[in-house]
Order: sequence, then structure tokens, then C-alpha cells
Amino acid sequence: MTLHKIDLSNFDKNFDGRSSYREERFSKVLRTICLMKNPKKIVEFGILDGYSLDCFIESTEDDCEILAYDLFEEFPYNSAKFDSLEKKYDKTRASINRGDLFQAHNIFESKSIDIMHIDIANDGGVYEYCIENLMSKISDSGVMLLEGGSKERDNIEWMLKYNKPKIREVLYKYKDEYKIRVFSEFPSLTIITKK
Repeated sequence: MTLHKIDLSNFDKNFDGRSSYREERFSKVLRTICLMKNPKKIVEFGILDGYSLDCFIESTEDDCEILAYDLFEEFPYNSAKFDSLEKKYDKTRASINRGDLFQAHNIFESKSIDIMHIDIANDGGVYEYCIENLMSKISDSGVMLLEGGSKERDNIEWMLKYNKPKIREVLYKYKDEYKIRVFSEFPSLTIITKK
């Protein structure tokens, strides 16, 4: 077992990349979840420049498998670059993969993931898919993390412009079936666990 010394004080200042999370120091939330869960398998969809991926690598033990997926250049908006991320994470425990979230139900076995993080231009449709198709892939003590979930996040420009389904409506639909918590600081983060 390798114990990591976790120093949260400079992470956000030292990260040189794009992330909606960094302004509110979500690294503390992600790292705390890792420390509490001591995961053996983390799956992430939506890498961008690797902010959350760096958090996962730095706050888990060496025996934790980390699989990161993205559409990369196939996503026409704010996209990650496969070559640069593959190079950046070459000598780490993280595996960089091309993959579509909406095929994830075919990839993973039931109850095989301790932490799943979804950050792919989330809207109510993404949340609905994840809850319906991927909660079964989460271990009994595991957690699903999804960017968004606050009222403010539901009303950002691109959600309104493209008439995207509201996330909060989906969360309300599943509130009796799962434990759902939302960190409301923008851009917000939803944490879903099994009851």
C-alpha cells in the first residue's frame, strides 16, 4: 500500500488547463470522496484537460484502476485532445480511451465501479441515461458523480439556447429511489448513491 500525502492548498493554482470545477475548488470534494471511498475502480466520461482525473490519480492508492473516456475531437464543442492527454497520462495509472457514454452500459459489469464521474455537457437526458443504465454498474458502496444539478446550472446559456431537458426535474423523479445530494456552487456537482 502506498500512502499519498495530499496537499489541497495548491492544486487549483497549479492546474494549467480548462475546467468548470476549478473556480469553486471542487478538487477538495473529489479528493474527499476518494479518501472516504478508497476506490478500486474509477470510471470517468468527459476528460477535457484532466482536472478531475488529476484529482482521482493523486488521491487514490496505487491499486485503484482509473479508466477515462472521451469523444475527443468528435465532440464539436469544448473538446479534449486525445494525443495530448494520452501523452500527459502515459506514465500514470489512468487509461485514456475513446468512448461514448451512451455505450457504457455495454462495457461494464454490474456493481464493478466504485466511483463514476460524468462531465460531458450534462443535461437532464444525460442524467436520465446514467441513472437508468449505469447505476447498476456502481458497487453497493459506490458513488456516481455528475457535473451540474443546481437551479443555476439548469439555466445556463447553452441549456436554454438548445432547449435541453432540466437536470433538476430528473433528480426529483429519482429522489425516492436513490440518495441524491447536490453541491450547489456553480457549476454544481450531484452525488448519487444507492439507498
